[in-house]
Amino acid sequence: MMSKPRKKLQGRPATDARGNATWKWGAEGGAEVETGMIQALGEGLSLESPPEKVVVDPYNRATPPSKEVTKGARSLDDMRRLNEEMKREHTELVSRLRKRTVKKTAAPPALAMRVWFDDRELLVDEQHASITIGRAEGNDVMLTGERTSRVHARIEMSRNKFVLIDQSENGTYVRSAEGKDLFIRRGSLQLEGQGMIGIGRRPGKDPAHTIHFSCNQV
Repeated sequence: MMSKPRKKLQGRPATDARGNATWKWGAEGGAEVETGMIQALGEGLSLESPPEKVVVDPYNRATPPSKEVTKGARSLDDMRRLNEEMKREHTELVSRLRKRTVKKTAAPPALAMRVWFDDRELLVDEQHASITIGRAEGNDVMLTGERTSRVHARIEMSRNKFVLIDQSENGTYVRSAEGKDLFIRRGSLQLEGQGMIGIGRRPGKDPAHTIHFSCNQV
């Protein structure tokens, strides 16, 4: 069986809204037989494609010159206004700092204890935190008497407190400003306020064996 001769396409195709090409074909004599729809890829023909539609991207539209100028003018005004506000705030801050009175916090007074015997006065503080009392040479306070030991007692400053430490055979008396007497022997006692210390005997009766003290802040 012989194949049917291929029909010859005539003229240029007409393109519809969907991009399909419409051709006319006919016999050798040129008589028009029929029309039909031919898809270009299916027939392997090189046809002119319809003009592409230009799609406008709404996000990439060019801004009209008038709008750009207006927008730039507003931004410049905002920056100028912001600059003026910053200058005004800076001026006010400098003025407040110049008028501010700086109050210096005073250092807390140093803690010290005054100890005096006869015409001699000693100070117990952070610089000289201990004194010794006894009849031997080398003590800070030297007392004579049969009831006084060679190193009878000492006064120390420890943790912001003044402590009397007795290390004698006859002990030490302490009388407070209210007149209350305390006795210690080979022990310790915290000293507060004002009072007197008796070495081996009660204070006051024998001034040669009485030491005065005063705890205060200097």
